[in-house]
Amino acid sequence: MAGAALPLVVTAPAQADPTDCAVYLATKGYKVGNLVKGICETYANNPTHSTPPIPCMKDFHRIGVKWSHAEEACNRAIE
Repeated sequence: MAGAALPLVVTAPAQADPTDCAVYLATKGYKVGNLVKGICETYANNPTHSTPPIPCMKDFHRIGVKWSHAEEACNRAIE
């Protein structure tokens, strides 16, 4: 079967969405104001991400978000 061609499928990379981050925190009972939105946007627009997203998590923890909620919110921001 030499010469058989396989179709090439190219997709765009996943787009980070700060809204997913903010909505998640709102569903957990946190007030989502400019500070939360700013953290979500900062990490959604950051081209370098660590796993787990420690810098993002620390920013949320400083404003009273539980570690587990912070990690999930950060993951949602960068995915």
